[in-house]
Amino acid sequence: MVTFKRLLIKLFLVLFIIFSFVGFGLYQPPVDSSYITAAFLEFRSTGKVPHFHSGIDFSTFLKEGVPIRAVEDGALRRLEIDLDNIYGNTVVLEHPDGNRTLYAHLSRFSDNFEKIASMLRDEFGNKRVVVEFLSDEVKVKKGEIIGYSGKTGEAAQPHCHFEVRSKDEKLLYDPFDFFDKSLFKPVQMGIVLKRIIVDGKEYEFMNNATYSFSSVYPKIAVEAYTELAKNLLGVKEIKMYFSQDLVYHIILDRLPMEYWEKPYSVYNEKTLMTAMTYRAYYNLFAEDSLPFVKVNNVSKYNANSYSVYVEISDGFGNSQRFSFNLVRR
Repeated sequence: MVTFKRLLIKLFLVLFIIFSFVGFGLYQPPVDSSYITAAFLEFRSTGKVPHFHSGIDFSTFLKEGVPIRAVEDGALRRLEIDLDNIYGNTVVLEHPDGNRTLYAHLSRFSDNFEKIASMLRDEFGNKRVVVEFLSDEVKVKKGEIIGYSGKTGEAAQPHCHFEVRSKDEKLLYDPFDFFDKSLFKPVQMGIVLKRIIVDGKEYEFMNNATYSFSSVYPKIAVEAYTELAKNLLGVKEIKMYFSQDLVYHIILDRLPMEYWEKPYSVYNEKTLMTAMTYRAYYNLFAEDSLPFVKVNNVSKYNANSYSVYVEISDGFGNSQRFSFNLVRR
């Protein structure tokens, strides 16, 4: 017969397993008391070719030397010593969940890592040096300092660029999905649909307005973003409906590495990024099969008019609906 004591032990074990499972995968932010300044898969035209922003950026309050911490227990997998490349000085860790995390633009490494970097600089000078660590010999603990904020690489201002990658680094994940989002969600923020492109013609967007099209099917792109104080962040998911039919659905939650230099698979050619301007137009049609696109039925419709609404969501869990009409001219 099972005793009461044994029942309590079994119940304790079950609860321990449940709470361990629920907490699994939640990372500690790499910067203390920070906020998000750039989202996953935003458009970037810096560097040699246009590309996706393959992580999220944490503010270091425009300061160099702010501690950057390991988001989870793990082991050092790579150091990249480079002042001029896209990432600059970089640390890559591997964690028990099988993922790797990347921390870029560092001004310098932690004391332990800096000893390794100094030896490599003494041997190779100012050349780009990448050293891989195949064993788990160099371990780190969650919250341990692994480097300090900087603006090495293509960074215009000091910050922490952070990525989550698969173990083989062939797949990038939205890092936001690995954190408690309530830690970063501000009180005042909102999703904006600023402009719309229909068949190549650009308009200021007005809710419930009517726009004309002349192509076989409407080719629509929208300039959308999350407005967060002075920052404009890219959105995560867009659904477009003709009447009540879902005709297009894109979700930007992961990126196969072979698409890293193909941002125009998502963004319209009128997307603009300069030092002062970020204007990102998301195409709501696709002629090719893409990993981001879950539904792509726009080309199957050939009516002369449409009642359209678009649902736009961001990484914080905000969602907003916008409505307009289309008429063939």
